[in-house]
Amino acid sequence: MGDSGTFDSMARIALNGRLLVPGKLEGIGRFTLTTFRGLVSRRPNDQFLLVVDRPHDDLFNLGPNVEVRRIRIPARRPWLIRWWFAGPLRRVLRDWKADAFVSTEGPLATSMPPDFPQMTVIHDLNFQHRPDDLPKRWSSFYRLMFPRYARLAKVLGTVSEFSKGDLAQSYGLEASNIRVFSNAADDAFVPTTDAERTHAQTRLTGGHPYFIFVGSFHPRKNLGGVMDAFEHYVEQGGQWHLVMVGEAMWSGEAMTKGVSDRVHFTGRLNDATLVSAVGGASGMIFVPWFEGFGVPVIEAMSCGVPVIASAVTSLPEVCGGAAFAMVDPADTIGIAQAMLQLEQGEAAALEASKKGVARARDFSWTQTVEAFDAAVDELLNAQP
Repeated sequence: MGDSGTFDSMARIALNGRLLVPGKLEGIGRFTLTTFRGLVSRRPNDQFLLVVDRPHDDLFNLGPNVEVRRIRIPARRPWLIRWWFAGPLRRVLRDWKADAFVSTEGPLATSMPPDFPQMTVIHDLNFQHRPDDLPKRWSSFYRLMFPRYARLAKVLGTVSEFSKGDLAQSYGLEASNIRVFSNAADDAFVPTTDAERTHAQTRLTGGHPYFIFVGSFHPRKNLGGVMDAFEHYVEQGGQWHLVMVGEAMWSGEAMTKGVSDRVHFTGRLNDATLVSAVGGASGMIFVPWFEGFGVPVIEAMSCGVPVIASAVTSLPEVCGGAAFAMVDPADTIGIAQAMLQLEQGEAAALEASKKGVARARDFSWTQTVEAFDAAVDELLNAQP
């Protein structure tokens, strides 16, 4: 186990693997996979139980000291999630004789005794501040249950100082009791060669330089603002194309608007293709209304791609002064002007590229896993 712990015997730790969805890992799913793999590797003398709601997949093979148990209820709707994390999960934890339960997405085992050690990560409170961005049933579920999960957790974590302060203020918690586990870019995101950039441009835009957006097609990502800004940019004489990477998170949210043939929708990309697409971009546009961290920003910076980002919520903290431009997400004219300046300002773009690469090094999964492991030590040694 972690060096800081005093738990004096082998621990039996259950892990929430609900978001380990084969072929469809979203941001929290990737956070889950990376932290769980690291945790298991750092604690070879402990036993783990990965609890999932899908048939077995190689994705679940986190290490030799991990058993996988499937609850045969597809926890994909609010009422099913509440059920899954109540009776069925309680039975699994008791039968396996778990010492603790670790979740990375908010929900906890609500039917376990209050003194049972549980830890969770709440990545952001977008649903609290922008409830209309979600379908009503999901918005209601989050606003009803997440305050309960936050108070049930013996150890509560999040992914940025912004979200830490937001959790403390919104839920009346002590900020000093909330742990921060930052996201990071995978090692594959590195600056590309000229040949690699040319290959990506040829594949995605027919050979044209491009801006890139990466993320789920969700209202809080401000996709309408991205499209409007790009239209203004084109009207001002901008020559680059726009590549939109992602797919609708909720039904009925597919993007259809485009500016002639210069907007390219790729859908979801596999890991290698995503790295190529991001690395081949001449700039990233990431201007959401609300963000708990903003992983695509760090991925772009790791590749030396200049970033135009929203000057709201967590993004100023994450960008750390290394973005090409920080903009008001409501100011589509201002976003368009920043895009044009990036296209025309070679020296400024190069400076932003260098700053971005340096800033991305401030975030590493190694540091995050170390902090996560220390929090598990804290959880196991928590007083009832």
